Amino acid sequence: MLQYLTFNTGTEMICFLVALFCLPGNIKQVWPVLIPYLLIICMTEFAGIYLKRLHHPNQWPYNILLIVQIVINSLMFMYLFNQYIKSKMVIIIGVLILFVLYAYEIINHGFLLFNTITYNTMSVIFIMYCFYYFYLLLNDDAYIKLKYSANFWWVSGALFFYFGSTAVNIFRGRLSPIIIGEHNLAYYIYILLNIMLYGLWSYSFICKNAQQH
Repeated sequence: MLQYLTFNTGTEMICFLVALFCLPGNIKQVWPVLIPYLLIICMTEFAGIYLKRLHHPNQWPYNILLIVQIVINSLMFMYLFNQYIKSKMVIIIGVLILFVLYAYEIINHGFLLFNTITYNTMSVIFIMYCFYYFYLLLNDDAYIKLKYSANFWWVSGALFFYFGSTAVNIFRGRLSPIIIGEHNLAYYIYILLNIMLYGLWSYSFICKNAQQH
């Protein structure tokens, strides 16, 4: 297991363990679904590293993960939006758009290559969801201590990650030639984005746990 430990897998495993101990067991809430979701993320990363070291195609596990990302994150946003408005139709439309793009890419280039168009579109949709959540939050009359708001920190983590990864994908042509040590600049930016995502998500799980007591 230690041979597969990297900055990314390390932060993902820590976040999974925090979720395992902190998230509520109430199945009426969507939060507990994040526990198996984070486990799937860890397993996908390990599978990708294992296949890469065997010099086998390693992008297809991330295509499987992409489906899980679309479903779980969409459920989470719908849960957050429903505290302010009825959002089921908006989320369903977003999911349908992503699944149509996913099917198009699979037909176009097969399952072994990563569905980049679907991922980039998903990132843009989730960025818009994040901004919309903040809009709803700002227009809410209820007083909320953001420092202890699990919802706020979960959305903040998602916004930092998906906005940052979208920017990296747009400017990858300029970032890739910049080599620092053994890797290009984009590699280190992704590490930073992962730390921000799973760090903020871990804090949101701690806040959620504190709300139950």
